[in-house]
Amino acid sequence: MAFENKRQREINLKPLPNKKVEYIKMRFKYTALNSLGKTETGFVDADGESAAKDRVKNRGFYLISIKEEADKIEKKGFVFSSGIRHKLPIQLARQLASLLRGGVPLFQALTIISNQLDNDKEKEVVTYLKDEVKGGASLSDALKAYPNIFDELFIYSVQAGEKSGALETILNYQANLLEKRSIIRGKIKAAMVYPAIMAIVGTGVLLFLIGYVVPMVIKIFERMNQGLPTSTKILIGITNAINNHYYLFFIAAAVFYGAWTWMKKSNEAQRLWYRFLLRAPLFGDFYMMVTVSRFSTIMGTLLKSGIPMLQALLAVSRTVKNTIISEAIVKIASMVEEGSDLSSSLRETGVFPTYVADMVAVGESSGNIEDMLTTVADYYENNINTKITAFTAMVEPLIILIIGVIVAFVLVSILLPLFEINKIIMKK
Repeated sequence: MAFENKRQREINLKPLPNKKVEYIKMRFKYTALNSLGKTETGFVDADGESAAKDRVKNRGFYLISIKEEADKIEKKGFVFSSGIRHKLPIQLARQLASLLRGGVPLFQALTIISNQLDNDKEKEVVTYLKDEVKGGASLSDALKAYPNIFDELFIYSVQAGEKSGALETILNYQANLLEKRSIIRGKIKAAMVYPAIMAIVGTGVLLFLIGYVVPMVIKIFERMNQGLPTSTKILIGITNAINNHYYLFFIAAAVFYGAWTWMKKSNEAQRLWYRFLLRAPLFGDFYMMVTVSRFSTIMGTLLKSGIPMLQALLAVSRTVKNTIISEAIVKIASMVEEGSDLSSSLRETGVFPTYVADMVAVGESSGNIEDMLTTVADYYENNINTKITAFTAMVEPLIILIIGVIVAFVLVSILLPLFEINKIIMKK
């Protein structure tokens, strides 16, 4: 019995009450040499890549390559707005969890939700899910037809709920997770709205002054043949450069767009970019907070859903866009598969803050890692809110100050020579 309890803590498998948890197999495609030296290609189902390799080798093959096989599901092609992508998964998970908890069958629950929707595109999605379930497909398989709305993590969690028989509980976990992510995303966007509006308005005013007002004043100065102050000369130089070489801005924009497109396709360029984001002054700490909060929240949700730690780590690694963090999580999963504790693996990679590893170590000693991960997520979420508030309070007056200084420089550069001209006229 002691060995069983120890083993359960090691894999951190905490089944939901009275529910049987089944492992979710992943399918891998392999290429190998048989005993005759001929190349064979096939598929093998396993819990992870390491287990898949062992199964292939146990068949007497010499493994050449192996990779996870993506599900071949017909993708739905119409375009979705970001509102649907962010709103529908939360709404579906929350309402479906409530209906299933009330004993309503899945097909009937989807029918009720579909009838309540007013948005035609949302109704089309839920109707498709309802028809697929009616035809005998699982909900997780039906969701795969809409990868632009339901991400891999959402589908994976639903699949785990179907396997464990606790779909309503896991959907509720997912709704909470998505709502937290939506709140953080909304706060970040709200913090950027005012600075963005001020920057746009300020840029518009400057372009109007430089493109229309300043050239008219320059003509007056040229007719008067009067010496100009240094600030006015600088302003005239800037105005001439912008008006005569404006095409350089379009060239620079095209070069920037091309470089950005290339960077998205280049793995090495992406690594450099993501490394910069992690180490950037001021922003780097905030970026790491958001990353750690997301990692802890998702891991805690998956472990509460009864998903084994190894598969939870692999699922999280696929949802992280930062390749450095994603590779670190894959390395952690490999170390956990080899028998290391999660806390030791987190420390060894050196990517995550020591606080995360310390809290996970406490969870490992008490056998309650998922609650500790939730605590970590809450801690970093509070820090994120504090940072956003401080950022907003600092940026708003800073932008006003910068725009005010620039506009004041333009006005002074125009008015000073006009005062001088006025004095000359008054003397005459």
